[in-house]
Amino acid sequence: MNKKKIKVSVIGAGRIGLKLEFDKKRLKPATHFGMWIKNKYTNLSSFCDKNSDSLKFAKRLNKKINYYFNYKKMIINEKPDIVSISTWKDTHYKIAKDCLNLGVKVIVLEKPLANNIKQAKKLLDLVKKKKAKILVNHRRRFDSEIIKLKNKINQGEIGEILQVSSYYVYGILTTGTHLIDTLRMLLNKKIGEVIKVIGFKNNLNNFKPKDDLNIDGYLFFEKNVVASIQSLDMKSYDNFDIIIHGTKGKIEITDIGRKILKYNIIKSPEHTGFTELSRQAKILTKSKPRNQFGMLSKNAVSCLKNKNNKSLCDEKDSYKDMLIIDCLLKSAKTNGKKIKI
Repeated sequence: MNKKKIKVSVIGAGRIGLKLEFDKKRLKPATHFGMWIKNKYTNLSSFCDKNSDSLKFAKRLNKKINYYFNYKKMIINEKPDIVSISTWKDTHYKIAKDCLNLGVKVIVLEKPLANNIKQAKKLLDLVKKKKAKILVNHRRRFDSEIIKLKNKINQGEIGEILQVSSYYVYGILTTGTHLIDTLRMLLNKKIGEVIKVIGFKNNLNNFKPKDDLNIDGYLFFEKNVVASIQSLDMKSYDNFDIIIHGTKGKIEITDIGRKILKYNIIKSPEHTGFTELSRQAKILTKSKPRNQFGMLSKNAVSCLKNKNNKSLCDEKDSYKDMLIIDCLLKSAKTNGKKIKI
């Protein structure tokens, strides 16, 4: 690799952009800002944010960084190889479009891809036209243990998939999108893509962003497997659980996605001739955080250096997640009508 470091700019210095780097409990890097400082192949030369107070936080991590209020001016002046966009979700489409038109070839983008399906389609076309690459930060796509689990499921760790149950908190767009993307990542090789949905508004759980809803529902996959998604109250506790039943056992992802358990099939201790799932789980992955931001930055660098390298979560995957959520919301408005994707 060329000794010259790859120039990176960050747009947005809020929680996920910068400030969570100062959360003592979080594994570092914990932000877009932090991952580019930690990557030995990159030089974080500049960042942009409308709030000048963010400069004080940035200087604590990188004293040499250049600060801008206007992201277009930053891109023109700095000419970054990679841009991270970690702004509020309503701005993603416009900023990503401007970055592509200004010649940026690799963009790391917080979800969602755009404000609506029409915008997302336009962005897909523009990415193709500009021969650029987008990496959307659906964080479990960049989790080494979740990737290992996907491979184990594909190799028949629990046989054929029978049923799936899953749980999230704090809005279908804000957090539910991560759950839907993780289910697709883990299961699409075995049971295909989601082709239909049913959605219901959760009227008991109202803790959510103002512009989001807590939606419960069902995802119907191509091979007739159904996955339930249910929202819980984040005020009570955080949650990101997935339970996958197969013909050869059960997988449980718990502890906000950190811990992975497998339950094998055993002879029933109570009923002759019957089998059941063991009560004692085999720990596939211990409950500890993984360096997801590190893998994200590594993937972005590899996409820049080699045109044949692929994003672990590109704009097409994010678009499919958006389509599923859009259909869930449409179904919820009709009191649970089944909607085709």
